[in-house]
Amino acid sequence: MSSNITDTNTPASFSEEPSPMTTQQQTVQGQRQAPTAVPLQQNAAQPSIVPFKERVIGVAKKTRGTLLGKPELKEHGEKILQGEASIHDEPKSA
Repeated sequence: MSSNITDTNTPASFSEEPSPMTTQQQTVQGQRQAPTAVPLQQNAAQPSIVPFKERVIGVAKKTRGTLLGKPELKEHGEKILQGEASIHDEPKSA
């Protein structure tokens, strides 16, 4: 029972060349475009960024000052977070 009608469910033979439209429409899963590097720019209006280590110490001093009821320690921690004071400065006693 041979038929001259080709079955659409059977794959094309390896000898047939795929059409260009087929290869252009295929997408590769998992392929990403590389991220573009953008240089950081610091404006005069934007204050300098406080380093991570100083932010951790600033938050610790602010929390400690709050819990122990020492407003000068809390204010010093806030100034460290704002970049107005150094972690090496002693908090001013009131």
